[in-house]
Formats: sequence, structure tokens, C-alpha cells
Amino acid sequence: MKKLTTNEIEAINRAEATALLIRTGYRVYRPEADCYGEDLILRTPSGEFYPVQLKARPTVDLKKFGGKGLWMLFPGTKLSTETPRNWYLVPHDLFHRWVKFKHGHTPKWNDTWSYPKVSKKLNAFLSDFEC
Repeated sequence: MKKLTTNEIEAINRAEATALLIRTGYRVYRPEADCYGEDLILRTPSGEFYPVQLKARPTVDLKKFGGKGLWMLFPGTKLSTETPRNWYLVPHDLFHRWVKFKHGHTPKWNDTWSYPKVSKKLNAFLSDFEC
């Protein structure tokens, strides 16, 4: 696979996630402008609307995404041409609290954290949020 730009990866992730969400009963809407962290708006099968921030990996950032009712949508692994990926849709603030409990004591903690992929421990937390 050739080296992709971040814009290409974002487009691939959006298309992959959109197809998965539609197959599982969601309606996916794209705002005209990327404002307030809303990359997508989802209508759940039960009729609720979720503002969603799409990420290439598990990420929390209290300053950017906290307190806005945002949901984080991300794959469990890096992009691959060979295997389908698991995707997760989790409320940012709930996810942030869990990550803070795990990593808030570390020197690198600044109310932000990013994982390269979903580990076994992270998967245990995220299992209820798999799409």
C-alpha cells in the first residue's frame, strides 16, 4: 500500500465508518462546516442524534472536545487493506474520565491522550461501544 496523506486516510476512515454505521441502522449526516468538533451527525436506530468527532485512533482532549456532548468514533487498529477493522462510538466525556483514571497521574497527562490502537485493557472498557 502506498503511503497515504492524512487527508486520504481521513477520507477512507469516513467512508469505512459511514458504510458500517449505515449497515447497523444509523443515518449519517455530514455538516456543511466542521464546527465545534462535529465531523458527522448520527441518527441512532432509536432516533437520537449524536454529534460525532471522527478520529484515526482512540483520542481524548478535554479542551477541544469536553463538555460538548460529542461522541468519538475511531477504529481499533491502523488502516489495513487486508482485514476489516473494529470501530468504536463512545461519549467523549465518559471516555475521558476512564482515560484520566488510567493515565491522569503520568507526567504526559494534560487532559489529552491518544492511543496508537485499542489494547486489551482499552478494549475491555470499549466493548460496549463497538459498532
